[in-house]
Amino acid sequence: MAAFNKARPMIAASAVGLAQRALDEATRYSLERKTMGKPICEHQAVAFLLADMAIGVETARHILWRACWEVDNGAKTGYYSSIAKAYSSDVANKCATDAVQIFGGNGFNSEYPVEKLMRDAKIFHIYEGTSQIQRVVISRHVLANMKN
Repeated sequence: MAAFNKARPMIAASAVGLAQRALDEATRYSLERKTMGKPICEHQAVAFLLADMAIGVETARHILWRACWEVDNGAKTGYYSSIAKAYSSDVANKCATDAVQIFGGNGFNSEYPVEKLMRDAKIFHIYEGTSQIQRVVISRHVLANMKN
């Protein structure tokens, strides 16, 4: 398990990077694409998607930093590593999906990067322990702390 505790933050870091890229691509596109005479980022629905993506990226990045700090300081549990991996995986998938939504029909076009980001994001739910396994690790830690 010690190896997983050190590897999972690295997976989380990759997921955060993908989520940030999805946010950057969606933001850039929303500034360029116009509907009804204005950039689509000025429409509240798109602006809220971008805001939610930013919230996810920043919170995932912060839990990743906490997990890395725990590993650097010799934590014996994978609690924060599992939280970082599970949460960052979810954020990466949501940001990639939201980016495709913002791109509309172009989101499925291989000429734009977000279709590949969406495909690439799925792996974060699978390797170095599935998101369900991360939740098992997290719940066991929570329950053990309550029993003590």
